[in-house]
Parts: sequence; C-alpha cells; structure tokens
Amino acid sequence: MIMKKNLYKILKISLLFVSLLYLQTACKERDDYPKFEDEVEEPPVEDIIPPDNSPTVQFKRIMDNTTYVKTFQMDTTYSPRAGVEYIHARFISNLDLPISMHILEIDLTKANVTMQVLSPYNDYLYATQHIHDMVSFNQATSEGEIIAATTGDANSSATAGGGYVKFGRVIQQLTGSTAQTRPHIGVRKGSSVIEIFNSPNQATYPTDPINYSQMKHLVGGANWLVFNNDLIGTGDARAVRNAVGLTQDGQKVYVVTVDGIVANFSEGIGLGDLAKVMQALGCYKAFQPVSGNSTSLVLKQPGDPKSDWIRKNILQTYAGGYTGIGFVLLGNNPN
Repeated sequence: MIMKKNLYKILKISLLFVSLLYLQTACKERDDYPKFEDEVEEPPVEDIIPPDNSPTVQFKRIMDNTTYVKTFQMDTTYSPRAGVEYIHARFISNLDLPISMHILEIDLTKANVTMQVLSPYNDYLYATQHIHDMVSFNQATSEGEIIAATTGDANSSATAGGGYVKFGRVIQQLTGSTAQTRPHIGVRKGSSVIEIFNSPNQATYPTDPINYSQMKHLVGGANWLVFNNDLIGTGDARAVRNAVGLTQDGQKVYVVTVDGIVANFSEGIGLGDLAKVMQALGCYKAFQPVSGNSTSLVLKQPGDPKSDWIRKNILQTYAGGYTGIGFVLLGNNPN
C-alpha cells in the first residue's frame, strides 16, 4: 500500500515536470521574431549611370578646354524650344568628386529670346518665393513665353543686393563703391538685346555707369567669373552655384547650375572652376548671380506650352529666391 502511494507521488511529480517543460518550450521566443525597437536597415539606392561614350558638343568643350573633368560618365540633352538646348552631365572632377551639372544654351540667332526680371508673386514688394512658382506668377504679365529661369540677385531680409528694375520701374538703384563693379544683367527700354553691365575693376576694365532711366529690366549678381575673356572668379570652396554668361558677339546665352552638396551625387563647385567652365563654353562675360539653397534652374517641359516649369537641379535644402532671371520667347505667350 505504501509502495503504491510512493509510486503515485513519483508519477504525479513526473507529469508536473513534463507539463512545465512543455510550457517553457511552447512559450519560448522564436529566433526570427522581429524586435520592433531595432531600426530596420533599408538597402541603399543604387545610382546607376548608363554608359555613354558620346558627350554633347557643349560638354566636350569643357572637357577639351579645362582640367576640371577627370572622368566623363554621361550627359543627356533635349530642346524645349527651337534654339534652346538643355544638357545634364554627370562626371568625376579632377578632385575625384562626383559632379552633376546642368547647362542651358540659348542661341539668339535661332530663337527670339530676351530677358526679364522675375519678382516674388509678380509684385514689387520684397519677399521670397521658389523660382518655379515665381515664373508661374510672372508669366501672367510677361511679353512672351518664359521658357527658362534661374535664381537672380540676393542680399538679406528678402532684398536685392544690386540694382533692380522691372518693366521700367526702378525698385532699387545701387549706389556707392560697388555701383560700377557689381555684375548686372538686363535689357534697355525699346530693345530685346541681353547685356551684362559694369566690370570687376574700373581701372582695368572701364565701363560707363548704368543709366537706370534707360533700363527696362535689370538685376544684379554676386561674383564675376569671366570678363572680356579673362578669368576673374577664384576660390576652391565648393557649393551649389549658378552662372550666367554671354558670348562676345552676344548671340549665345549660357546658364550653368551645379548640384550640391549631396553625398555620392554632386559635391558642388568652386568659383575658380565655375569660371573656367563658363570660359570653355565660349562666354566672354559671365558672373554668378547667387549660391546656396536658393540656387535653381527651371525649364518648360518640351512640346507642351501649358506645362509647369520644372526645377532641374538638386540640392539638400531648397529655399525661395529673392529675384529671378527669366528668358522669354517673344511672340509666343501661352496666356
């Protein structure tokens, strides 16, 4: 009788042990169960650049006439309007840095294009606005179709740094020591000819003062790059930058924008290299309107006069611009 009781106790303890072992096994956390507190690593986006052995004529000039391009990767091109060509190039610079560059070439012998000042919200008050929106507002009163635009002059407190004239109205007249040395671009009243005014040094390159009463459109810039085919721009500090230039005969306009600073995509450009790029393209005079987060190049999409203006360049943080430089195809207003 005692043996049966002991055997019963042993059996009961054994069953309890087996039950506990089963519960422990059943409730054990799976090795592949996700831990939500851990960050999920996403695979990096691969930047695939298709092979390209045929650079455009414009970019070939930069390759042949500067030491800035170490390895050409690719470029693409399209023409939004007759006489207007847009090129986007990717390459490795002589500092082994990736660069993304946008080039706009306007052939004035093939396109009846002039320039006009763009203002935020098409108003005369100082403010800031993204350039692609600024173009849309200014198109309403433009004398033609605005096919492209880039960021213009900037200073502080949403004001222009230089002279500022829009449709003959003088919003700001520059005075003082920089009145004749700060670069400006514009057109005179009764004309559609695009001109670059002033010079980097009046002793070396004397020019007449700007007559504001004669100006229809005028907007300033920040840094000279090329003057009378002489390299003026210097400095290696890289940034996202834009540039505007004219050939000596005034028949071609070039607008260049370099992306940045975006790691593994485009590391920006220094003023010295930007000056050499503009000179290589054939610019007799060129300057940088602005640099930094407001830098922008916008274009109309090809074949669609009603389409939006698309910002082509890439930068980390995009900010609004104070003024804009618009390129207008005369005799073709979509409104």
